[in-house]
Amino acid sequence: MKMPNAGRTLGIVTGLLIGVLGAMAAEMRDVLGWIPYVRMTPEYDHVVEALGGRPTETATTDPDELEAALVGRTVLLIPEQQEADEETLQALGSAVAAVLTSFLAQGGRIVGMTYSRGAEDILRGAGLWNVNDGYDVTGADLAVALPDHPLAVGVPVTFVGTDGSTDFSGLPDDAVVVVWDTFDEASVVFTWETGGGTIIMLGFDFYAYTAAPAQLLRNAIRVSVVVVDGPDDVSSEVVRDLGVADIEALLVDRRLTFDRRTDSYGDPFWVLYLDVATVLLFVDDAIEGATGRFQFLQLYAGWIAEGAVSCDLVNEWNRLTRGSRAYLDSAGDVVLEADLYLRGGVTWDTLRQFFERFERTIKRFETHVFGE
Repeated sequence: MKMPNAGRTLGIVTGLLIGVLGAMAAEMRDVLGWIPYVRMTPEYDHVVEALGGRPTETATTDPDELEAALVGRTVLLIPEQQEADEETLQALGSAVAAVLTSFLAQGGRIVGMTYSRGAEDILRGAGLWNVNDGYDVTGADLAVALPDHPLAVGVPVTFVGTDGSTDFSGLPDDAVVVVWDTFDEASVVFTWETGGGTIIMLGFDFYAYTAAPAQLLRNAIRVSVVVVDGPDDVSSEVVRDLGVADIEALLVDRRLTFDRRTDSYGDPFWVLYLDVATVLLFVDDAIEGATGRFQFLQLYAGWIAEGAVSCDLVNEWNRLTRGSRAYLDSAGDVVLEADLYLRGGVTWDTLRQFFERFERTIKRFETHVFGE
């Protein structure tokens, strides 16, 4: 069985420990910004400011070129397309409909933005929905409709619509409204699971930069919002393997902020932004003949110590505690891991407790090793 490679994981963790903006910059590698008709100043400049870095960008209107640019990307960002009319944007959507549908089918996430012309027009032209921009809500009182939703992390419960804000009409029946106009509860930010992927729509063009829309955009890029029927209703059900959708449903159930990446073997892994630390979740023990299903989970946390922590202190942790293991890697940095094997069968409650226990363990481990 292929186990997570220590050198690979150390490199990942070292980069992640730099800070949130550094993490956002790294995440830009997974994002394609599609900007054929954007107004660069000030709207798109503010988008880049909010993200803390520029994603890979393309202004192509050719379906084949767009498809090639999406290879290896997990997020397609479509900012407001101010420099084209709705007819042009709908025609573009029609031309790339197959590309967008295929991207969603592979679990891709489309993050759209608009004020009067933008992603909703392209997606309507692609036949994905009938959503349209509604009323100008610049200066209106907006509110988070679902405070516990991953998209709402760090967003004020109420805020005023910034210059260039709109609500939407024609939402799919199963769309989830995250932010609305308090006057009539019309959607300003919503998410919709469709065709195997996710569409997140933000009713902001970023003509003016304010904190709440910027946080919503960062969340939309960073957070995989997957809602799968199961974990809340089948706590006692025994599972012996998990797929990507199962894992992300579990993470959403735990209300964790996270994003998905791909390791050097082509397997998915997740960066979990816990209150106590940034943690990596690896999968392994793939099921032969069942692509994307795994029977092994590993949680991994690392601290840059450069030899300042003694091996005796780490060994004492292993001698006194259960359910985890700690070690010093080849660089003298500290690592804490926990494994869960699914092959014999575990319940959803067991999976939840695996994450909860590791978060508690991190706190005790830091006190043991660093005296914090």
